[in-house]
Amino acid sequence: MSELVTKVVVVAVILLVIAAIVVPRVRARRAPAQRSKAMADLAESQGWGYTAERPDLVPLVQQLPRSLGTAGSMITSKLMNMEPTRMAVGSRILNVLEGVAEGRRVMVFDWLAGHASGAGRAQLTYLHTVWAVPLPHVPFWVQVANKWQSHDEWRPGQLIRTGDQPFDKRFLTTADDANHVGAGLTPQARRLLLESSFDGWRLDSDLGMLLVWTHSQRRYAPADQIVTMTQQAIRLAAEADARTASG
Repeated sequence: MSELVTKVVVVAVILLVIAAIVVPRVRARRAPAQRSKAMADLAESQGWGYTAERPDLVPLVQQLPRSLGTAGSMITSKLMNMEPTRMAVGSRILNVLEGVAEGRRVMVFDWLAGHASGAGRAQLTYLHTVWAVPLPHVPFWVQVANKWQSHDEWRPGQLIRTGDQPFDKRFLTTADDANHVGAGLTPQARRLLLESSFDGWRLDSDLGMLLVWTHSQRRYAPADQIVTMTQQAIRLAAEADARTASG
């Protein structure tokens, strides 16, 4: 009897190991299709347009944090006094939603950023969901990003403290000029960012947009939170619009 029990235990362990390996892989393979369907359904429910993939939108994210290479390439570039090599391997813009929310045009999309190894293969993947809201007048470049998120080496700026202790504890703020930080980053904007699930905020004078985004190795922003987060992005855009209108 003991020999039979031992065999059953061994088989059970083997099955558990196989399940632990196979189930996550099956889920990972299904996840992109499930995400696409969820985003397409959301677009339909909101009366927005949906496009599965838009390679032409990659320039919108190429200067956001985590669009750079690996830590090794960045260290090497600093030692050699060179700009880091941009790692665009695996960078894809997926599940693009376009429409009007609260009277403003807005674009929401998933950004898959794969970072290349020395062999040119994707070594590490980060998943973002990005909101892009065009503004009529964006005279400054100001960025806010979670402290654990690497900052953009392609647009060097001054590291600035806002004086808002809870905000400065969670976020790093950079800008071309310290006098520009108040542009859009009002007490109301800081409060909205602290209350939101956004990991970054950028007033981009080159693009003429406000960009906000999430940042993760595991998942995009949940589809059932997109509408709420879009409303938050619109409020942030309104703050920025009001403060930058006079230039």
